[in-house]
Amino acid sequence: MRYIAFGILLFFFSSVSAQVTFYKQYSGNEYDFGNGVCQLPDSSYVVTGRSGSWGVDAEAFLLKLTKTGTYEWSQHYGSNEFDEGRRVLYNANLGYVVAGSSLQNPLNSYDFYLFNTDLSGNLLWEKRVDLGGWETTNDAVFCADSGVIAVGKSQNASGNGDKGFVVRTNVAGDTLWTKYFGATGENSVNAVLSYQDSLFIIAGTYFNQDSSMTKGFLASIHENGTTNWFVEVGDVGAFGLTDITMNLNRINIVGWHWDPVLQKHDNYSGRYELNGTLFYESTFVNQMEVRLDEVTLNGNQTKLYVGYRNENTNDAAFGMDVALGRFNTNFDWDNGPIYINHAGDEKVEQFIPTSDGGALAVGYITYPMNGGNSIFLMKIGPNDEATQVTGNEPMNPLVQVNEMQNEWFNCFPNPFDDLLTVANPFTVQVEVSLVDFCGKVLSSQRLIPGMNSMDFSRLPSGIYFLQCEGTTNPIKLLKH
Repeated sequence: MRYIAFGILLFFFSSVSAQVTFYKQYSGNEYDFGNGVCQLPDSSYVVTGRSGSWGVDAEAFLLKLTKTGTYEWSQHYGSNEFDEGRRVLYNANLGYVVAGSSLQNPLNSYDFYLFNTDLSGNLLWEKRVDLGGWETTNDAVFCADSGVIAVGKSQNASGNGDKGFVVRTNVAGDTLWTKYFGATGENSVNAVLSYQDSLFIIAGTYFNQDSSMTKGFLASIHENGTTNWFVEVGDVGAFGLTDITMNLNRINIVGWHWDPVLQKHDNYSGRYELNGTLFYESTFVNQMEVRLDEVTLNGNQTKLYVGYRNENTNDAAFGMDVALGRFNTNFDWDNGPIYINHAGDEKVEQFIPTSDGGALAVGYITYPMNGGNSIFLMKIGPNDEATQVTGNEPMNPLVQVNEMQNEWFNCFPNPFDDLLTVANPFTVQVEVSLVDFCGKVLSSQRLIPGMNSMDFSRLPSGIYFLQCEGTTNPIKLLKH
């Protein structure tokens, strides 16, 4: 009997410990965007995106987190202009492969960017490919041979139209072939998934020249670049697809339909057979702007989660807010959403299933200040457990404190408790002001050359910004 009791107790504790939920925010001193995430065999996570917090306009980064969302390490990659990671892929033998976009020279255009690091984030190689326009990478997956298929759009340098692209590389990052969809108007490949060793489904938008309208599309392609089938999605009006997933041998799609009467986007969702035959579709008319961005199954393959944005009707200054809604596997609405609402635009950039049966969303939130974008991660448990977002959550540092630099002074520690040390490198006194995230000046102080101590013990915990006279880039601070 004691063995049965021990087994029940062991099952209870293992079940509780397995159901990890959290909401985390990460940022530095500048604009930071979370774009992609993957889970490792030990249930930890690696996040990619772009950040200006390492002192360059925008760099790609990797952020390693424990299974509870706690910081382990971060690394940055790229040149001196613009680099971005959109998707991070894990391979036990290769390390991490990141697909994104890069601008090395401001006189040139953005290129397709692919780089490989070891499991500690050390760069092994990087490749940049000019596809003839301004390239934006949207999604990427591994092939059976550990090469990559990446998708996105290539904008004509003259601004007259976008081409959707599919790039196939080998394991070393060398391009094997490139395929394009569309030539005029708005065209973009937004999502890709692998459903057999050599077959992939892609989805996006393309411009139908007969109707002079943008339509959604689904296509099946072989790893050699051959198109097996291509179907237009959406009947009357303009449509677009943003993401896809698969369950029960059917393709789940999410996207938008343009409402010409209300002048806004409506929800569009549906299901397709693996041969491209329509099984079900639905357009839901909203009275406000709504965009379905990302869709995933949970880890148990029993529920669908959709990350979407809806217009904040209470205060237009709050922009588009994030909601995470649950559906059953037939794409019927199943549960009320989880809201992420801050003072600006928010967006889910990727939604993935997790090994404990739950799901994880990564994206960005906005505060109305310079350096006001931050990365968020919402981990949902297998039974829909989730952390309620209040708007006062602590900001975790994206960059290690000893790496944080500013063009004119250093602040430490950051995060801090009561006392903040500020180093003034100039030979004259300068005035600094502490402001809240709404821009209200809370206090001002003149700093002498050298080290200065500032006492903020009377302030409540939260996010603040330190602004120096004559500069435009405040430093983001976090008070515990």
